[in-house]
Amino acid sequence: MLTGGWVGALLLAGAASVVVPGSAGAQSTTHHVHSNGKTAPGDSAAQPVITLERSSCHGQCPEYKLAFFPDGQVAYDGMANASKAGRWYAHLPRETVDRLVAEFRRIGYDSLSTKYPPGINQSPVATTSFRDGDKFKTVTHEEGSPFPPPALSVLEDRLDASVQSVDWVR
Repeated sequence: MLTGGWVGALLLAGAASVVVPGSAGAQSTTHHVHSNGKTAPGDSAAQPVITLERSSCHGQCPEYKLAFFPDGQVAYDGMANASKAGRWYAHLPRETVDRLVAEFRRIGYDSLSTKYPPGINQSPVATTSFRDGDKFKTVTHEEGSPFPPPALSVLEDRLDASVQSVDWVR
């Protein structure tokens, strides 16, 4: 497992947050259009299909959130210990997002517990969410906990790896 994820290691020092519409803390978002004419995922009509947040770190690990949209758009928000401040956007091939969605289904994400107990040592928290049609689920666990299924950590690492070589833009 890549504790803290490689994205945080790559993007070491940041700020801001992606708010998932319909989730706790949801707020209205603004519509962003880049110079290339593409709409950014901040458009209130767009809802992410997948999110990954690594947070509650008690040290120097990166804290960030990724939001994946059905059309391949990805939003990144660094919150602490991440090199990119503010919100950043990238685009993945739609097939990549489709493969990630298939992975959520393959591991039976909808049957996982929504929260797993912590391990003995306090460690960063990973929170994923998955929107599948009209169903929405969030799962939270400490990264070092022995209680969540190993497939969940593997899935989180795949989410991080999927944006390893993207070009982030504002």
